[in-house]
Amino acid sequence: MQNQNLFELHIDDESASYLRETAKWGRFLSIFGFICLGFYVLLTLFLALVTSSSTREMEAVYGANPMMSFYSSGIGMVVMLAYMGLLFIPLMYMYRFSTRMKTALAGNDQITLTNALGNLKSMFKFWGIFTIVVLSLVVLGFILMMFVLGANIG
Repeated sequence: MQNQNLFELHIDDESASYLRETAKWGRFLSIFGFICLGFYVLLTLFLALVTSSSTREMEAVYGANPMMSFYSSGIGMVVMLAYMGLLFIPLMYMYRFSTRMKTALAGNDQITLTNALGNLKSMFKFWGIFTIVVLSLVVLGFILMMFVLGANIG
């Protein structure tokens, strides 16, 4: 295998075919993701409305429920909307990758190709950082749980 300079790499027909198909699936998945996020936003707003009006009645009958209070206070809605806002970011990167890759391949445009690959990189970088944050929170929660259980047992 000979040592190649990266500037000598070219996109052949097979590579272009793979990138074109990846762009099609990426576009489909991102549009579907946008639609799902839209439904989730509507559902979150609907649930916030329903729980805020029914919580007072349920508390009078059953007593206070921390989960119902969380959602009815608006904090739950804000947390869910912020989470959906975070999920919007990788969907936007995927959509931009897909549309720009299609344009780059159709017009043989190196600048648009580079831009498309930059969006793909950003999407994976987002998911990598998101995964590290979530895993860190899980580990932190596990450690906190061990301290709480240890304090209750001892």
